[in-house]
Amino acid sequence: MKKVVFILFIFITLSIYSQQTTFDKTLGKENAETLNSLIENFETKTLKKEYPNLTTENSYKEFLKDNYSKDHSIDKRKTFVESKLKLNIYCVPDSIWIKKRTFFLRKEIDVIETRYKCLNPNNEVIYNKTQSGVISKTLTLSKQEKKRVKINLIGSYIKALEKISNKSNFINFYLEHIKMTATPMLPPIMSYYILKNNINTNDYFVKRIIYINQIYR
Repeated sequence: MKKVVFILFIFITLSIYSQQTTFDKTLGKENAETLNSLIENFETKTLKKEYPNLTTENSYKEFLKDNYSKDHSIDKRKTFVESKLKLNIYCVPDSIWIKKRTFFLRKEIDVIETRYKCLNPNNEVIYNKTQSGVISKTLTLSKQEKKRVKINLIGSYIKALEKISNKSNFINFYLEHIKMTATPMLPPIMSYYILKNNINTNDYFVKRIIYINQIYR
C-alpha cells in the first residue's frame, strides 16, 4: 500500500512539474524569470512584512481580504515599466488623441482614439486602435485612458495558460473572463471567487494569476 501511495505521489509531482515547465517555456525564458522575480519580491517584501505570522498561502488570502473592499480605481494603480513580459500579457496605450466625430443627426462629439502596443507570438511589436466616446471632462478621461490596459489575446501569457493540461476551475474561469472581455478581471471579482471557493493560493499558477491580475499593470 505504501509503495502504491509513493508511486502515486511521484506521478502527481512529475505531472505538476511538467505543467509548470510547459507554462514557463511557452511564456518564454526571460519572461518567466522576470515574473518569478516579481512574485518572489512581492512575497518577501510585501506579504511577509504585512503578515509575518502567516504561511504564504494564508498571507495571499489575507491580502485578498484586506484589498477586497479597497478602492481599486485605475488612477491609484502602480504602473510597471514596459517590458517583454508586460507586452506579452497586455496591450498598453502607446498614444492617445482626441478627435471630432459626426454621428446621427450630424451631432459632433469628441472621441478618444487610443493606439495600443503589444507583442505578437514572434515578439514583434504590433499596434491596434480603439475609440471611445467622451461626454465631458475630456482631458481627465484621456489621462485615465493612458493607464488602461487590454489583455494581449495573442501573447505568450494567454498561450501559456491555455497549454496547462489539467486546468482547475479557477483557471478556466479566469481564461473565460479575459477572453470574453479582453480586459483584466476586476480585483473584487477575483478576490470573491478565490475566497468563496477556498482556492489554494499556494498553487504555482494561482499565485501568478493573482499577482498579474491584482497588482501588475
